[in-house]
Amino acid sequence: METHRNTRSGLGLVELMISVTLFTVVLLASMTLVDSGRRFSRATMQITSVEDLAQQMLFKMEKELANAAGVEPKTSQPSGSVLDATETAQLESSDNVGFPPRGMLLIDRGEDTEERISYASLSADHRFFLDLTRGESCTQPVSHDADLYWAGLAEPIEVQEDPPVAESGRALAEDGSEILFSGDGFGFTYRVPVDPAGENNFIDGNQLRLGADVLGIGPTENGWNALVFVPKNTYDESETDDDLNRDGDTDDVYDIGQIRRLSWAHDQPAQVEEIGMGPSNVLQERCNWGGDLDGDKFDDPIFLWNRDTNLLEVRLFLLGRSNEDMPIVRSVQSVMFLRNEPEL
Repeated sequence: METHRNTRSGLGLVELMISVTLFTVVLLASMTLVDSGRRFSRATMQITSVEDLAQQMLFKMEKELANAAGVEPKTSQPSGSVLDATETAQLESSDNVGFPPRGMLLIDRGEDTEERISYASLSADHRFFLDLTRGESCTQPVSHDADLYWAGLAEPIEVQEDPPVAESGRALAEDGSEILFSGDGFGFTYRVPVDPAGENNFIDGNQLRLGADVLGIGPTENGWNALVFVPKNTYDESETDDDLNRDGDTDDVYDIGQIRRLSWAHDQPAQVEEIGMGPSNVLQERCNWGGDLDGDKFDDPIFLWNRDTNLLEVRLFLLGRSNEDMPIVRSVQSVMFLRNEPEL
């Protein structure tokens, strides 16, 4: 009888230890999930607050761009010049005035050899892009002798019917019509009326004085502005098992960042004023900036500039958290009419 009681006692202790172990495993797993949710919660804001900040930013943009002129940063390599696939020091151009003082180039746009190349600075003589990083945004370094575009620009291609560039993106315009465009659409370059002399005179003859007001330099006709998406953090769908872009999987990785305004004078490219605008919750799919973010099979560039109509369409997809601390995506957008007619 004593032996039986000892056996039962031993079995009870083993069962207790197993139960405690299982409880501990479940508790730790639950704490991990809760902690993961809390980490997401701490890193983001309520989606309503994010939307409010984004709307305020769009309102400020509309005011600043009301009399602005949009520009198309585009240049070419000198005749006979070839960028070797291994070159990282510099890229020569015919003239890079109007390009942001640092940023990303798109070369062989729409071709199989398309490459994105980031540069850290511009040369003072406006000829060279310096300190290159090749094969950005999941492209491959190859040799080029083609035109150079600022990768931030997205613009409708000239031929909308049976386009020659099959790789063009497809976006929806504000009126619901389809637009074929080229470029990544994460930025926009523009100039605003300036009064360098401080005499409340923005006109020179029959033209507006266009430029930028650069901190430390002042209003100058050598000035330029750019609105640019700058990534700050990342979000991996697999971490929360959420399909943010509704493409049927949870494998995508996103860059999360802020729209920042750069102002500079092309005769002093090293002196740049940079200001953050709006929330740091703007969403872009990694390696596919400007791509489809809402699952409608159309691309979603942040900025889509139509020179023919003087319209700038701005689309922002914002990542925030719901009341249940779950990731949620909302979009806000605006259509802005720019002057782009400097003659008076």
